[in-house]
Amino acid sequence: MTPLHSRLRSLGPAAGAISVLALLLCLWPRPALAAGLSDEAYVRIIVLLAAVSVGYVITHLAVERLARRFSFAGGIEYVLLGVVLGPVLGILDAELARDIRPVLLLGAGALGMLAGLELGVREGATRVRGAWAAALSITTFSALTVIALPLLAAWMLGYEIEADHAWTGALLFAGVVALGSDGAVIGSLAESLGARGPAPELGIATANRVRALAILAFGLLFALITDTSILDLRPLAGAATVLGVQVCAGVVLGLLFGVVVHRKLDERTLLTVVVGMVFLAGGFAYAMNASAIFVNFVAGLTFAVTSPHAGEATRTMRSIKQPFVIALYFFAGLEWVGGALWVYAMIVPFLLLRSLGRRLGGAIAARFSSAHANLGLATTAPGGLTLAFVINTVLVYRNVPGIVDAYGPLITAMVLLDLYSLRAVRRWLVDAAGIPSEHVVVARR
Repeated sequence: MTPLHSRLRSLGPAAGAISVLALLLCLWPRPALAAGLSDEAYVRIIVLLAAVSVGYVITHLAVERLARRFSFAGGIEYVLLGVVLGPVLGILDAELARDIRPVLLLGAGALGMLAGLELGVREGATRVRGAWAAALSITTFSALTVIALPLLAAWMLGYEIEADHAWTGALLFAGVVALGSDGAVIGSLAESLGARGPAPELGIATANRVRALAILAFGLLFALITDTSILDLRPLAGAATVLGVQVCAGVVLGLLFGVVVHRKLDERTLLTVVVGMVFLAGGFAYAMNASAIFVNFVAGLTFAVTSPHAGEATRTMRSIKQPFVIALYFFAGLEWVGGALWVYAMIVPFLLLRSLGRRLGGAIAARFSSAHANLGLATTAPGGLTLAFVINTVLVYRNVPGIVDAYGPLITAMVLLDLYSLRAVRRWLVDAAGIPSEHVVVARR
């Protein structure tokens, strides 16, 4: 078998499914597909599917190898692909993007449900002692540095943070995005470096719990802000009520999920049920103007702690995670809006404050865990769900002052974090697990 053939075989079901769908759209009789779809929209959807398919193949054949060689995370190429096909060349315009935004709802909701399932399923990493204390410390200090300090500085400088057109909502939005984390990078690096023992498990558990707390903050953000052209923050009692409604909806849907999956199902049937539940929870959230990510997260967590089949559902969701992440990265570029240019100057302070909060929280967390290295570095990677935070918020709160302007800088910040996170997490893993330097060199090759 040639190396190219081997690489093509490793593309997995995601690329195959997308490519087959694009081929069927090209060959299927036009009237049988969609009677109300215009020829122009039909052609553009084919171009969209073909572009994503080509991007996926390029990633596995070229960019993935470069990412391993130069230590940066994959996914950035999809953002660039979306920017080129959308704002730059105009092949896929904003109107078509609006027509296929349900893909974003499904993708964001699926990642939220997966986060809930992974938090609730009792696997090895979830039994690590000290992970919750570390996650609470890192999240708290990150919120203090990225949200509380800028708000305090603005208030001391005389900025009216509760004025009608204040950018307080955008600052809260950026702060919630800063909280996001993902433990998948630690798992993949630990496997490639051959790291074993409590350090990788503690890092994964801490990062996933930070992610859970970020989702909670994201649900609170949706409960706190209303979609108006002026800043309109609900009082804390009203926000708590809305948050409670989202939690109740997620719990009910999670229990319903458990009733549907009351016995062992084959993989295909289980996949159909899981995707259906994601759509149901996302549609309910959309009707309430709530967060599809948060409602799906609660539903997944409820199912995980009440159903004996939670492990199977979690493995199913993990198997389809990558296509959803690809779609989110692609639409992040396709939906690109520039906003005010001066806001881009806030990228560096945002990243520095996020890093400061992570390091301070990690230093405090070291007192409550067995880790010898700062756990803040272990939570550096933002993950696809954090990108979903950005896209979901902009789609719902376009009219809130500052939200659209913050979109471009936050996406840019996520790309920079993706470039940096692999090196940062590897450095933490090497220090925490005590991996000899020669093993790191071999793993990189």
